[in-house]
Amino acid sequence: MAVYNGGAYLSAAIESALRQSYANLELVIVDDCSSDGSVSVIEHYLSDGRVRFVRNEQNGGVAASRNRALTMAKGELIAFLDQDDVWLPHKLEYQVAAIQAHPEVGLMHARYARIDPQGELLPAYRELPAERFDNPDAPIEVRDVFAEIFISNDIQPLTTMIPREVLDDVGPFDASLPGVDDYELWLRIALRYPVGHLQTIVGYWRAHPGQQSNQGYRMLMIRLKALDSILDRFPEARRRVPSRPFRNRMHGMCRSAANYTMYYLHDYATARALFARAVTYRPADLPSWVKYAYCAMPEGARDIVKRIKRSPKPTHTPIEK
Repeated sequence: MAVYNGGAYLSAAIESALRQSYANLELVIVDDCSSDGSVSVIEHYLSDGRVRFVRNEQNGGVAASRNRALTMAKGELIAFLDQDDVWLPHKLEYQVAAIQAHPEVGLMHARYARIDPQGELLPAYRELPAERFDNPDAPIEVRDVFAEIFISNDIQPLTTMIPREVLDDVGPFDASLPGVDDYELWLRIALRYPVGHLQTIVGYWRAHPGQQSNQGYRMLMIRLKALDSILDRFPEARRRVPSRPFRNRMHGMCRSAANYTMYYLHDYATARALFARAVTYRPADLPSWVKYAYCAMPEGARDIVKRIKRSPKPTHTPIEK
């Protein structure tokens, strides 16, 4: 568990780990220079011998904190719990059994439900039948998911369990990808191993305004960086994704990033490069070609275009007959 100014929800997260039906666990907590009293919350639980706690000397981000926790962890199986999320009581027990039944997997994940800041289920989850939650008889699906999560990822850290030997094989989190470091790790695992899905809800993902995942444009750019990293480092990755979904995914991300960069940041050089990438994936995208040309104009020419666009449109008075 990586912690940074998480005091508001931290007790619920820690207690959900320590109250697991699977008792043979250690909870490794790394505080990343919190200033809100998180350390006092953690210290309340240090009397439990299963809790190990360290503080970083300087703030390094969630990936660096997770990596430090990995160096301390002794277990053969690794699970992650963010400071604002909650595990259901049998999460570890059911996933340990699932991995024992499918030792070939590189990652075992499960379903989750969303809760509000007060811990109440969001409306979309309130009518779900009880058997959808913490179900010991839930089926397990094991398959190659690389192409699927390259296009759209819904593996949440709180639902995952990974054999330590897999992490030793593929490497730790990439600290240069804050906010999508987990996604990039899932991709590296899915390139080499089948992934298991335990089809029951094992935890609650808490939605609240302070989440890193709410920072739209920044997260989009880092996600694009993560995909570029995978494609650059692993040539086989491109061949694992069907051509049309791949082009749609990359075109959509590049175009969205280019539009924001042009309209809101007025960084025309970066926007031009992003529009250029977008049209390599979809050459018939005429609007992106037009915007590419606009971004390539000298500043004076762009100013003229802006004035023309802002000028009032002529009105046409009907001719009297």
